[in-house]
Amino acid sequence: MRLVIALLVLSAELPAQPTVVRAGRLVDPVTGTTTRNQFVVVENGRIISVGSTVPVLKDARAIDLSALTVLPGLIDAHVHLVIGGPVRDNALATLHAGFTTVVDLGARTTRLLRIRDSINLGIIVGPRVLAAGIWVGTKNGVCEFNGIGIDGPDAFRSRVQENVREGADVIKVCVSGWPAGAHARPAEYEIADDALAAVVRESHERGRLVIAHDISLGGVRAGLRAGIDGLAHAAYLDSATAIAVRDRRVFLIPTLASLTAGDTSAVSRDLIASTRLAHALGVPFVFGTDGGVLPHGQKIDEFRAMSGAGMSSLDVLRAATSNAARALRIADTVGTIAPGMVADLIAVDGDPLRDVEALGRVRFVMSRGRVIVHRN
Repeated sequence: MRLVIALLVLSAELPAQPTVVRAGRLVDPVTGTTTRNQFVVVENGRIISVGSTVPVLKDARAIDLSALTVLPGLIDAHVHLVIGGPVRDNALATLHAGFTTVVDLGARTTRLLRIRDSINLGIIVGPRVLAAGIWVGTKNGVCEFNGIGIDGPDAFRSRVQENVREGADVIKVCVSGWPAGAHARPAEYEIADDALAAVVRESHERGRLVIAHDISLGGVRAGLRAGIDGLAHAAYLDSATAIAVRDRRVFLIPTLASLTAGDTSAVSRDLIASTRLAHALGVPFVFGTDGGVLPHGQKIDEFRAMSGAGMSSLDVLRAATSNAARALRIADTVGTIAPGMVADLIAVDGDPLRDVEALGRVRFVMSRGRVIVHRN
């Protein structure tokens, strides 16, 4: 998968001196364990060592986070940086909330791909961005957006080719409508099967993941037949379909806060119940907010929503770190704190393994070795 630009760090712009971060508590989301009084050494944008011994390094900068809990930079796998305000403001708000990697899942043009490059090169301050380019959706469908919808397998194939040619990291395909319609008409979805198959085949041949806006039961089943890689939102699932999603390792990005906030109708209650079922049956979850619909930087609402759907604090944290990195195929670079990984670190006030609210109390953010936030 082509993620070279998205993971690029220019060595000429990296902090010249090594940095030693003292962590009062250091969380490993993979094992679910916390280690006390650890030292993380960062140099040239990478973590070079982690341990309990104080390293002796010439001219090193020391950062004392002994009163805080240090964990990997968080990942939001569903945002729209061009929605909800100026891109620069949206990117900065996201980074200040502790999210050092995001996935932009669709825009009306490929301009966001150029903005992504500017963010990833440090010209604009923000989290590392992976981006999908233009939404791939049916004419007059949920992703029509003033004339970008298309018809027929050839047009869908061409849209994927256009996105890849412009540098898209992933492909976003629109399969179904929104929850109200999916709840009322569970068998329906809006994309033709041959067009969906063309999108997935073309994307996979070009090494791109396919993440689907796919909320209806019938739409999810169609997505599974075509071979999609991820679901961009929670979906209405029965047990058999949830098991199929799990067994095919299709990940689910619930975005529950944006889909259900303030709604107590059966549409939302059943979507939350379906999310709870999917989690209980072992579907892999990845954190995402639909940022732009949910205000950028207001991530705690989704943490709370996932917790309310039956996920433990550890499960929620994994969804925003190691699980997300694995699903996006960047786990060799981000998602954990270990030697060789990119130096994306945050620190929070409290213990996120016991209290999901701690993830809303971000006091420190380091992105690719650069300190972005350091609050007392």
